[in-house]
Amino acid sequence: MEGGDNNFTEKHFMLIGVKDAFDADLVNKMKDGPAVIEHSYKKQYEDGKSDTVFHLRKSATSGDYFLNKYTMSAQKDGSGEVRTQTFYLNHKKDDNSSEKAKENFTYKMAYNFLQGRPVHHAKTDAWERIKPKEKLENGNYASERIDKSYGYNLPKVIDEYSVVYKNALKESLERGNLQKEKFLNKDGQHEELYATPGLRSGSLILFDEDKKIIPLQTQIDKGFISEELGQKLMERQKEQQKVTADSKPSMKESEKPEGGTKKTAKKSQQEENGEKKSKARKHKQGAG
Repeated sequence: MEGGDNNFTEKHFMLIGVKDAFDADLVNKMKDGPAVIEHSYKKQYEDGKSDTVFHLRKSATSGDYFLNKYTMSAQKDGSGEVRTQTFYLNHKKDDNSSEKAKENFTYKMAYNFLQGRPVHHAKTDAWERIKPKEKLENGNYASERIDKSYGYNLPKVIDEYSVVYKNALKESLERGNLQKEKFLNKDGQHEELYATPGLRSGSLILFDEDKKIIPLQTQIDKGFISEELGQKLMERQKEQQKVTADSKPSMKESEKPEGGTKKTAKKSQQEENGEKKSKARKHKQGAG
């Protein structure tokens, strides 16, 4: 490495949470002294896998290698969709402290971001999530940022739920994890549920052990959510359903089927039953 320091480069990998990616293969590449290094790394998670190339550049003055960026491809288990993004790293010190810049994506944050879950940036106190249908000119995905002025306060939101270990859940959700945590039900028993932030609704989205969304009414009935927030979210759901129903255009006279509007009693009853089932399904939807 001609005077370069292995520990200097290793710290870059430690800062983004993948110390194990700094392996013997990478050290040997650094010893050869090329100006640029591309280093491959793979990791398996519970809900998918990542395939990554780390890009390192050698300093012309110190001989140290800087980890400038990494390109990750992430895939969900059971899904053929693969999302790829390049994450750029800033190693400059924060203007207000001696710490390294906090706006960098850690490796796990990057993976969670590509899975579609929101991640939290401590430096700007803002949430960010992917817009999977929008691409930027550089090939990366566009993203949506929600800052503190929007009013989503994760600690206060968590306080509205019967979570056993609140601080642990907060830290995990900020990294973008779909976190499994213990909740206390009305009978005083623990149930393990998955949670992720519901930024727009000011809530948590809860999933059962099979990772199926738990309907809001069930959350209220079992005591997972406070009565006050639960009712507030229920009212919001009803308003949204009413707006959706009101926005549907009525059938014009010219669009009605030929033969008039007469229906047999049997057919009318079938359609009415179908409509009732549809409405029942809507009322079982969970918080968003």
